[in-house]
Amino acid sequence: MESVDKIPFSYNGPAYLARAEGLKIADYITDFDRATDAAVHFACSHPGIDSLHTPIISPYVLCDQWLSAVRVPGVELPPDELWQMDEKENMHREDYEKIIKAGYEVWLKEFMVKRLDDPRKKALPFFQHMPQTVQRLASEAQVPVINQGNFCSPFEGFCGARGLMNFFVDLCEEPELVRAALDKAMDYTYQAAVAQMETMHPFGAWIGVWRGAPQFLSHDTWMEFVWPDTLKLIKACVDHDVLPILHFDSCWDTELESLKDLPEKKCILMFDGTTDMRQARKILEDQVCLMGDVPSRMTANDSPEAVYRYVIDLIRDVGPETGLIVSTGCDAPLNAKPENIDAIIQATVDYKK
Repeated sequence: MESVDKIPFSYNGPAYLARAEGLKIADYITDFDRATDAAVHFACSHPGIDSLHTPIISPYVLCDQWLSAVRVPGVELPPDELWQMDEKENMHREDYEKIIKAGYEVWLKEFMVKRLDDPRKKALPFFQHMPQTVQRLASEAQVPVINQGNFCSPFEGFCGARGLMNFFVDLCEEPELVRAALDKAMDYTYQAAVAQMETMHPFGAWIGVWRGAPQFLSHDTWMEFVWPDTLKLIKACVDHDVLPILHFDSCWDTELESLKDLPEKKCILMFDGTTDMRQARKILEDQVCLMGDVPSRMTANDSPEAVYRYVIDLIRDVGPETGLIVSTGCDAPLNAKPENIDAIIQATVDYKK
């Protein structure tokens, strides 16, 4: 939130990174030494990159966020395809009562093993390797990894486990039951997040909202079921001197005023190309740093000239002095054009106030 001598660019998109470095996705998500080599080389080959979000990944970490299984390249999918969430009804309405009575931690451990085939065990090599990846990028490429923790409210997991339609029906038909179960789950989620921050002391933490975006919910429903829990996680990060990186997918235009609840000058607010960044800057002024928001469809389909102009216009309108980190909207997709990624970076290098 201070003046910059160069518009910063933060790269996000592990699948494209693998493709750009010539690694099959199946190798990238299992051989973390090679994946780290690729990330270091990618960062060194693109000197306009000022930070990275997710240099390596295991798709199994997504199961904790979605409470759904994931289809993995080289296992359920061909070796060079993108991983896919296999969302279906893994959680039933009676599970709300089980969570309330037994506690979320007990229920979750059983759910992970019996219904999702223990993805946490499968993700363990990723977590063991991540500190080495962060260290190598800092020392060999002089590029920091800003996301070193991942949190989201249990609303997202319940939606993934129940399936979107089932869960939204639950919100209408059994709101008190869902809220009671969410409260149990949130108590555990909050304590787990705090414990992780106190143990690992991460620089920044990714806090994601996707199904809980205001685009999908009325204001009253969103304020009851999504925003208080999300804000509690954000404030926990601030209290522990961890930078909240708010990965807010889908459209947030209707709740930009509500985002004034965010702690002042303590958050990075990342949009995915759907929310009106200019309106966000107008409403939030200098309260938060905005990050984004070159749309995935643009990096995959448009010309480098169009991408370059988009970034220049974004910088001019949203952050020529301070408060903007240019990034891809959500992730750079697997099929992004290399020349378009280069165009984003070049625009941040070329921009003159």
